Amino acid sequence: MWFPVGLVDQIPVDKPHAVQVGEQGVVLFRDGTGQVRALEDRCPHRRVPLSLGKVIDGNLRCAYHGWTFEGEHGRCVKIPNLDSNERISPNLGADAYSVSVHEGFVYLSAKLPGQDGEVTDLTQQASDDFLLTAPEALDGERSASGSFTVTMVAADYLAALLDGPHLLLSVKGVCITDFFLGDVTRKPDKLILDRTAIWSNNRKPPETAWGKSGLLVRTELCPRESVARLQLMDLGDQPLLSVLMAIVPGKRGTTQVHWRCVWRSDYAASAPLSIKLRGVGNGCPVSLNASVEGEAIADLLPGPSLYLPTSDYDSMVEPSSTNASQKELVNQQKDWV
Repeated sequence: MWFPVGLVDQIPVDKPHAVQVGEQGVVLFRDGTGQVRALEDRCPHRRVPLSLGKVIDGNLRCAYHGWTFEGEHGRCVKIPNLDSNERISPNLGADAYSVSVHEGFVYLSAKLPGQDGEVTDLTQQASDDFLLTAPEALDGERSASGSFTVTMVAADYLAALLDGPHLLLSVKGVCITDFFLGDVTRKPDKLILDRTAIWSNNRKPPETAWGKSGLLVRTELCPRESVARLQLMDLGDQPLLSVLMAIVPGKRGTTQVHWRCVWRSDYAASAPLSIKLRGVGNGCPVSLNASVEGEAIADLLPGPSLYLPTSDYDSMVEPSSTNASQKELVNQQKDWV
């Protein structure tokens, strides 16, 4: 199984980039061909974070004693103080993770390269399997992306996306209501919920207007992978914008949110003139809140989030087939459910 952990645009060509999955640190970098690689963010020599090092000729060099590692398998390829007649043991290296990139997101696999069993390439999956994919109607249109850390655990963030998305994000000139259009649709790996939305400059229009909307917000969650997609649509089910979100657990009860928004250049075409005059069509129409009001989250009544599964992540992967570092990553990803 693959899990998104960041945005590919965040990874420089010549520098390592650290990401966090719970308490497990991972370092991402580009090899000599530009392909993204991932290692445990810990040098096996003195346990110094490899993200403090440098990328030299497509390999990652530790900042402490200069041990250098290639990215595909994590093998150590250089130790500066070795004599010319000494060779590096092929068993000496950093733990490596399988990496794939889709729609601008970096995915890690829960299985390491070279382990028993093949790691299925992410790109071989059907397009319908990806929640972090913009609808075809939005392809080629405008886009923006970003990342931030919020002081909420990932499970609570997912629940709030269903129960009160207005606390986590806002759309220019649009009010997201609490009026649901039917029940939660439950699929094997996904939950889908539609609610009405209104073109309005008011934060909370009167409830009498909720059912008279010409818009809807479709929230889709894949809890096992901790990803979400929110779409603003007209009542003809035509998407106007799409927000793709990878929700990654961080340290000490925090969550990293990596997002990408794609929108049609004419997404506000049906908005009233008073909305258009406020520049709704300028710039990215979606703002995600890096600071969430704790009291508002605490007062949020459980609703559609009651349908979120509570099954253990162990039922989806086999931690016994991984090494100690990978088991730690698997244990941290339990919080994604």
